[in-house]
Amino acid sequence: MSNNTKTGIISLYSDVKATPIKWLWYPFFAIGKISLLQGDPGDGKSTMMLRLIAELSNGGVTPDGQALGRPQRVLYQCSEDGVADTIKPRLEACGADCRNVAFINEELYSGLTLDDERLRQAIIEFRPRLVVIDPIQAYIGSDSDLQIAGRARKLMSRLGMWASTYDCAIVLIGHLNKKEGTKGLYRSLGSIDVVAAARSVLQVERHSDNADVRIVRQIKNSLGPSDGEIWFEINATSGFKWVETGKQAISPIATQTVEKPKFQSKLEMAAYWIKKILENGDVLSKEVYSQLSELGIGKKTAEEAKKTLGIKSFRVMRRWYWSIENKSGESKGEVTHDGE
Repeated sequence: MSNNTKTGIISLYSDVKATPIKWLWYPFFAIGKISLLQGDPGDGKSTMMLRLIAELSNGGVTPDGQALGRPQRVLYQCSEDGVADTIKPRLEACGADCRNVAFINEELYSGLTLDDERLRQAIIEFRPRLVVIDPIQAYIGSDSDLQIAGRARKLMSRLGMWASTYDCAIVLIGHLNKKEGTKGLYRSLGSIDVVAAARSVLQVERHSDNADVRIVRQIKNSLGPSDGEIWFEINATSGFKWVETGKQAISPIATQTVEKPKFQSKLEMAAYWIKKILENGDVLSKEVYSQLSELGIGKKTAEEAKKTLGIKSFRVMRRWYWSIENKSGESKGEVTHDGE
């Protein structure tokens, strides 16, 4: 089939390269997508998220034992708690590496909104793997913005574009409305367009027999199975802990049994992380060097490991990429310096 249009606005799906979904935590939070974590005030949404942020900042594991890989950066924007007297102590109590967790100081940059250009600039500068907005209601222009379908759709569209462009998962934390007894997807505050734009929706509920136990049910997943479930407990005596369920073993024991790899040399360490960085597809050479630098691996060691692994470089539109696969017709072979 030939394309006879003169405007060039038509694209063929045959020209599109299919790519797999990349997951921050399968099947709950996907890279490049928006997810929604909702529940009633005081049900532990922020506490749960801080635990995940701590694991991510250290390269730990998810509650169900999935390895998160190398330490990742997180942008955590929260309006409901004080930075110095609440959020920082909570992060430290969770064991977070606070060097990998950032925020926009709203004392200096007031009036921050969900589609604020300053938020996009922060993502560009910090390059987080996860962006958390807590709660969504605090970062909209007015109370009516989420109620108006057109405005809500525009907000979510722009936010989704940032998630995709800058390769990060965006999680919006939201409070439920008071329409009890209605379907969970319709208990979100604001227009249904907010829920429609989210690829995954998690809802926190208190256990009917034990008020200390929370059940986090995935009530929507557009990218995979939607029967996931997470349990945790918040107790005045013992604090926070993940709870084992019939579906998944998500207890602190799972975290303790996962060992981080031990390396005999910097070269071995570089080879390991290069394979991790490229496991989901080709990556810009600049990004590879940047990620390795954060791990204390210099460019010379990176190049040596690249050669040992047989990693190829190829250029597209003046931008160099690294690839584990041999790109026939594109690869320029081993390139010591990728021009970036």
